Amino acid sequence: MAELQDTIADNRRAIEAFIAAARAVPSAAWLRPRAPGKWSPAQVTEHIAIAYEVARAVVEGTYSGRAAPRIVRLVIRAIGFNPIVRSGRFRRGTKAPAIFQPTESPASVGDLTGRLEAAAGGFVAAVEAAARQGQAVVDHPFFGRVALPDYTRLQAIHTRHHHEQLV
Repeated sequence: MAELQDTIADNRRAIEAFIAAARAVPSAAWLRPRAPGKWSPAQVTEHIAIAYEVARAVVEGTYSGRAAPRIVRLVIRAIGFNPIVRSGRFRRGTKAPAIFQPTESPASVGDLTGRLEAAAGGFVAAVEAAARQGQAVVDHPFFGRVALPDYTRLQAIHTRHHHEQLV
């Protein structure tokens, strides 16, 4: 349980830093992509909010989207999930699956940071509730069975990965 509490605390720090950076983006730059073909700070923020919303649904067992076949999940976990959790980094240039793509016309700073706060808070609450109920693993639709602390760690790593795009 101590490991999970540590990853939850780390996740909270990652979110707080991300939200502070998002709020610090000049208004003229909020909707402007960083480079051709890249997301704007608004889209990056929306992407992180979507990731936490999906992660919460996965932890709660309410995710209703498509899932990879079980055998494929083993491969995805081995070549995708495990290296990220071990290294603490996402590989540059990795494209987000369609479910995590932001809209073309994202909302304001206030709306998206509020959405992100709610999504991240909901995810943490779901993780804590799962742990209280004795749930040690998450059955992820793409990664298969992963430890709850590792899944929580993944969210913090992902948030920090995109935080770099705001500063």
